[in-house]
Amino acid sequence: MLFNVFRRRLFGKGFEKFIKYIAMCTILFSGLYMAEIRIEIAPFFKYLMSGTFTAGVMWHALSSDNSAELYGIAALPFRRHSFTLSYIGAYGLYTIITKSALLIAVILAVSVPDITEIIGMLICTLNGVLVTSAVYVMKKHRIAGFAWAITSVAAVFSEYARILLSANLIVATLLLFAASPYNFINCFTAGAQLRGSHKHSVWKYLFRYMTARKNYLVNSFAMWGVAVAFPFLLRESGADAFLPIGFAILSINTPLCVLVSADSSMREAIRFLPSGTRTFCLPYFSFIAVNNIIAYTFYLVSFGFQTGGFELKNIVLAVIFALLSALGSVVMEMKFPLTEWKTESDLWHHPRKYIVPAILMLIAGVVCVV
Repeated sequence: MLFNVFRRRLFGKGFEKFIKYIAMCTILFSGLYMAEIRIEIAPFFKYLMSGTFTAGVMWHALSSDNSAELYGIAALPFRRHSFTLSYIGAYGLYTIITKSALLIAVILAVSVPDITEIIGMLICTLNGVLVTSAVYVMKKHRIAGFAWAITSVAAVFSEYARILLSANLIVATLLLFAASPYNFINCFTAGAQLRGSHKHSVWKYLFRYMTARKNYLVNSFAMWGVAVAFPFLLRESGADAFLPIGFAILSINTPLCVLVSADSSMREAIRFLPSGTRTFCLPYFSFIAVNNIIAYTFYLVSFGFQTGGFELKNIVLAVIFALLSALGSVVMEMKFPLTEWKTESDLWHHPRKYIVPAILMLIAGVVCVV
């Protein structure tokens, strides 16, 4: 019963969405297979990709704000095991069908694995769902949980990977049976414990909104890490002249560019309040621009250390690209907000996020040629 409640929220009343994604995977697999594109992929890398990708998407789905959905259900009588297995089952199925299946279809088509490798990928995918869920509910023992997750990843490189990860599934299932369903409820109250102010500040609101959602901050930190590492790739390829392309790539900071789409109450407030759009857009524009400049600073400093410096024009280009990225992101959010999404993972992986970086990539290409 509870499984159907969660399933209908994610897939809808019928099976149209389920069939749609199965058809997409079939078409993708058939097209790549008939094109005879073949790539040698080591078995452990197939396991690693299917498991870690599923784990990342599942963690994102579990960590999104679900208080409005679950508090009502939690108020009704239910069996602990029924709630946990239904919730994990529905979100795990949604993660596998809508996200992991597309990746697996590509791997199957281009590498043509044997049956043992397919079984290994399936086991790793299930580990991505169950182990991630078990670690997520271990909120009082997160260090132990993350250590277990790291051990699970390390097991992929073992000769007995399938056996070890199969045992891992049993342990994760037992932990989920003992877990409290209330550990799955997330409620974000940005700045609830901070002292109030008589002066309104969109910047303060956005900063509190980001800090209340740790996965938003992790994504920003990850982009800074990419900014530091990316110049190594440019230097190895001997393509120092293509430095502006890094500005376009680093503009893919998903959470910052979907803040309005992610919060329906914010969207409604901007729409109905007098001068709401004008009052919000400029601070939002500057907030994204400053975050872009921070990432670009890491990028330029790393580039300078590896090449012995950079020209003044690169600083000017960094500022221009930061402003263009911020302007494009604000326009997309104000004019084309994303509303048809079920989980935060759907929102973050929407193809719309590549429009602005693609435009910047074209501009970067022109700059490189000139």
